[in-house]
Amino acid sequence: MKTLIAIVGLALAAAVAPSIAGTWSMSVDSPHGAMTTSLELKQDDTRVTGTFTSNGHLPDMKVEGTFKDGVLKLETADDAEHKITFQAKLLEDGTLSGVLSMEVGDMNWTAKRMESKDKR
Repeated sequence: MKTLIAIVGLALAAAVAPSIAGTWSMSVDSPHGAMTTSLELKQDDTRVTGTFTSNGHLPDMKVEGTFKDGVLKLETADDAEHKITFQAKLLEDGTLSGVLSMEVGDMNWTAKRMESKDKR
């Protein structure tokens, strides 16, 4: 009986584990002022892949990394010309807040999940 209760408890915990999959509107505090960018993310367990779009400031770049214990860690994939790393925490209000690092330095960023166009 104890084993059954433990299994049910683990299943319920896994069912409510947060996901960061979706499209996120980002605000980056760059040296040139606030910059609006986006992340489109897919999640498979703790593995995260997606695309970082800087809205014309840089080319779109593939990203990959992990999301574990509420912490997102990403970096540009392949041989991206501009290497970028992202670290953020998923906050209680459902937003992300963290630091983006690249050759020009570290920049704070926040992101809010965009509503799915499929929702009515």
